[in-house]
Amino acid sequence: MTNFNRSRKITIIGGRGRMGQFFTQQLSTAGHQVSTLGNQDWDRASQLLGEAELVIVSVPIERTVAVIERAAKYLLPTTALADITSIKAQPVQAMLANHAGAVMGLHPMFGPSVKSFAGQKVVICSGRNDEIFQWLLDFIADRGGELISCTPEEHDRIMVTIQATRHFSRFCCGAFLSAENTDIDRSLLMSTPSYRQEIEIVNRLFAQNPALCVDIMLATEERCEAIARLAQTYSRLAELILQKDRSALIREFEIAQSFLTQENLASTKQKEYAIAATQL
Repeated sequence: MTNFNRSRKITIIGGRGRMGQFFTQQLSTAGHQVSTLGNQDWDRASQLLGEAELVIVSVPIERTVAVIERAAKYLLPTTALADITSIKAQPVQAMLANHAGAVMGLHPMFGPSVKSFAGQKVVICSGRNDEIFQWLLDFIADRGGELISCTPEEHDRIMVTIQATRHFSRFCCGAFLSAENTDIDRSLLMSTPSYRQEIEIVNRLFAQNPALCVDIMLATEERCEAIARLAQTYSRLAELILQKDRSALIREFEIAQSFLTQENLASTKQKEYAIAATQL
């Protein structure tokens, strides 16, 4: 294991944002010298970036590549460069193309409201000279984080399902509840455990910054196309409901049921918990 306790000079671009603040707090509390670079700080970029051992890019998705290209001009070849946005192929490609030093893509699979890395997943996408980042990975793991490695392309493909379509589905649910003027508090008084769980998940989505949620859905063409297919599925099944086509609905259910039964989606304990939570 590397010496992750040795104090290092780190600059976080976007370090005053919510996720940037989380990384700033975690690293500075451990004794690292953490600086932040915001929109108003580029006149100090030579100092903030040129003297850093590690630079982390933590900015909105639509700005990530442009910020990487701008920041790379100030970096030494010995500086390690990482990003923590929720897409990986484009940022990793931009870092490799614009910086000669060590490069890695990271995606924290949690929101900035958490207090530590304990019990949280962080996806790692290799770029160049991974060993330079080993101290950072050891630091995250030592604090209870779970590290999952994959290629940037696999990450983005899986995130279409994990993030984009789930955000859209919950977005639709919240928009529907609003349009129906649903009395949420009253409904919770007589709800099932699964309904309470779903409302909590939807509430967490709408507690986020609206721009962040929308950017996650619009981040790539693949995400937009998948969301469109999901919407078509909703429409197709809703049409069967309107037609009261019981047989067709049962067939659709059985097809999905067969697929999900065959897939190893969770451990036995997780399956038992999910079943218990959805009992009517």
